[in-house]
Amino acid sequence: MDLTLPQAILLLTLDDKTGKTEDGYYQPALAGAALAELFLKGTIELEEDDVVPLRHTQHLGAFLQQCDAEIGGATKRHNLPHWISTLANQKDFIATLADELCHLGALSKDTTRVFGLFTRTIWPEASPVLEQSLKAEMKAAMFTETGEVDERLCLTIAFAKAVGLLDVNFDSAELEAHAERVSDIANGKCLKSSASEAVVKSVERAIQTANAMNDVVTANIIR
Repeated sequence: MDLTLPQAILLLTLDDKTGKTEDGYYQPALAGAALAELFLKGTIELEEDDVVPLRHTQHLGAFLQQCDAEIGGATKRHNLPHWISTLANQKDFIATLADELCHLGALSKDTTRVFGLFTRTIWPEASPVLEQSLKAEMKAAMFTETGEVDERLCLTIAFAKAVGLLDVNFDSAELEAHAERVSDIANGKCLKSSASEAVVKSVERAIQTANAMNDVVTANIIR
């Protein structure tokens, strides 16, 4: 899997034809994926639930650099739910990541009118190659293979499962038939390295917390 975790999650989130994101679950998943990618690259570490920035000289790409700078610039430590909420609300959070996928040839950038009044940026599919390859790897891991799974692929499946993206992208009958295998992957039981198991569980918990907070806010707005 050559994509970063956030790139993979965004591809699974965007509608191929309309280029729109699915409201409700993509933001915390993308922020969680960014944190996990930074952990894998060794630019942050976890101490309990707190995210700790580390000194480094890596070239991370625009999206991850934006997230890394936000974390590194904080005056004190914060936990995972805080950073998932904070990163997801950065300016141009989606646009910066989508632009990376445009450069990779997977997406194109366009605009559409909302109610004839407002302009909305969309990112329809330009080429299916990257997403098809990602889904093929995920399907093989979940439905046909046994044993250990690559870290990034395992984390992609974990995030996708946590926020309902597996149900959107894969056949429900296959998911049901292999529910135990999918659950084992998402829970970190099939990782080649145990180093990321804490990230799988911690970020999934943080995503669930962020979603719960969003539900409360939405309910209060409706009232």
